[in-house]
Amino acid sequence: MMHTLSSRLLVSLLLLVALAACRPAGYPPAQPQDLDALEPPVRRLIEERSAAVVAAPADAVAHAELGAAYWANGMFLPAAECFAQAGALDSSEPLWPYYQARSMYNLGRTDAALAPLRRALEIDEGSAPAQLLFGWLRFDDGDVKGARASFERARRLAPDRPEPLVGLATLALDEGRPEEARDLALAALDRRETSGHARFILGSALVALGDESRGRAEMKAGAGATARHMPTTFSIRLASSRVSRADVLADAERLSDNGSHAAALAMIDALLDDYPEDALVHSHRGSVLGAMGRDEEAVRSYITALQLDDQLSSAWKDMALLKLRLGNDAEAVDAARRAIAIDDEAVDAHAVLAIALRQSGDLTGAVRSARRAIELQPEVALYHAELGNIYALAGQFAPAVDSFERAIELAPGAVQLQLSLGDALIQLERYDEARAEIERARALDPTHPGIAELSRKLTGH
Repeated sequence: MMHTLSSRLLVSLLLLVALAACRPAGYPPAQPQDLDALEPPVRRLIEERSAAVVAAPADAVAHAELGAAYWANGMFLPAAECFAQAGALDSSEPLWPYYQARSMYNLGRTDAALAPLRRALEIDEGSAPAQLLFGWLRFDDGDVKGARASFERARRLAPDRPEPLVGLATLALDEGRPEEARDLALAALDRRETSGHARFILGSALVALGDESRGRAEMKAGAGATARHMPTTFSIRLASSRVSRADVLADAERLSDNGSHAAALAMIDALLDDYPEDALVHSHRGSVLGAMGRDEEAVRSYITALQLDDQLSSAWKDMALLKLRLGNDAEAVDAARRAIAIDDEAVDAHAVLAIALRQSGDLTGAVRSARRAIELQPEVALYHAELGNIYALAGQFAPAVDSFERAIELAPGAVQLQLSLGDALIQLERYDEARAEIERARALDPTHPGIAELSRKLTGH
């Protein structure tokens, strides 16, 4: 098998070299290794775009569109062939050699990425995405000076983008300048606060500067993210070519998280046409329906998912969340325990179980579940806050104070946490500290109704 793959890679690379040297009248569509093995929506997309290439074999855009279909669904070798064909048919367009280079880079073939990237820069040296990729190629090759020059050029060309700053921050960290790396990473986050790569570099810099706790939290939040590439005018077309089950579910989840529940539901319902007996698709449908307040339908979707696969921990966890919201604590406890029995590291299930047990009066079990959630993810403020709530309900106000203080440290600016801490301090007769917490809460939100209530409670002491 490895020999077959290596042979295919060699033949493809030779083809890419040949394409760069000639400009024929057209090409047949590049083909995947096994079209029939692809997911139905991916196969349909490739068949449709292959037909467009057959109809217009000299159309560079048609080849690039086919390349986008391969690219978006993780098939970078045929994608590279398509972009090479597009570049040979239209040598004035820098995007095609750029995406050919990106395809080879994604395959780990940085050597094969360099030539098409240089062609892209020859066509348009003012391309910030190409300059950024050139910087990373140079960095990976140990050319620190060249990498810095490329990252600086990309920053000048795209001053509002975070990616060049992440490159420069990486260089600073690699060269032992954590303060500079920290400042550059923070500047990148100012441009895009969700940049995971910037958070990882920030965390690494903070650890190097001695802030171990915050640094590890930032590193964990940004783990696996990358800012090595920038969007182009072709990015929307690439995004629209994401049609695999996993990609559609991920896109639907993002839409729902941003409040576009109807659009997310439409995507999942369309996916059910191809995957009518897929437990994960039904489970995601339940999550979106729950977010829309269509609770009975959400329950039915979860039940369907679990009938198809009763070992799907995420469906049990989401069922527990829904039951908790509906006030069915006993059913929430049962569903959360089912999720945990399948996957003891399902941290959200432990958190839901802690809340459900607290509300049902099992404070010992609630403490145990909250502590397990904290053990799995110690940097999540919500879990420390819930542990504080449990301790406070049990009348154990000293550990409640410790938990609320840790939650505030992890999530500064949460008014309710300040008030919960203030309430626990009153119970411990630490009135001056409680008064200070009330004032901090007032500074955050002077209209919060809990401030007046807690102030009245403090007045009698």
